[in-house]
Amino acid sequence: MLETNYEQQLLKLLPWQKVSFITALAERSYPNYKLFSEACETGDAPQFRSSLDLFWESLTVKNSKINFAIQLDRFEPIIPNVDKFDVYGVYPALDACVILNSAFNSLVGPDPDVNEAVNASRVSIGTVASYLEALAGEELDEDEMFADELMKEEFEFQQAILDLLTVQKSPDSIKAIRQRAKNDGISNIGITLD
Repeated sequence: MLETNYEQQLLKLLPWQKVSFITALAERSYPNYKLFSEACETGDAPQFRSSLDLFWESLTVKNSKINFAIQLDRFEPIIPNVDKFDVYGVYPALDACVILNSAFNSLVGPDPDVNEAVNASRVSIGTVASYLEALAGEELDEDEMFADELMKEEFEFQQAILDLLTVQKSPDSIKAIRQRAKNDGISNIGITLD
């Protein structure tokens, strides 16, 4: 689904850039998890938020001492089981968790050769694709999919984050990425918490 040169950009990211990119995708997906958690009275949106905030802190605070293995143990229990819910919202919520889990894996994962930035990118795009098909009530072909405004916004967002990662790492550059990732509280599928 992704263009080869786009994935090549992701493969060339430095470790801090990968974590920043993935955390930005997770930040943008956060409303999907929070809304599901509140609507179904399940999960733990404050824990998700806390995990996200720790990633941002690790990127902005020099020599921060965060044990991400322990944080992963706290995060894993809040991942929803799709078999236990009969609502569509569980899927975007699960995808948000998979993206954030990619950030954990990039720091404490067993396989450093797996490119978690590519995985997170694909999951976020997949979230939008499955949402568009759910709205349409049928499978869409690639032309229909990529013509949709939400899909265009997804690619524009990911490219904007990649563009922001071209500058030298600093607290200000990470804050700019985080601000862009918040996307005025609107998720990758147009969910807003307001």
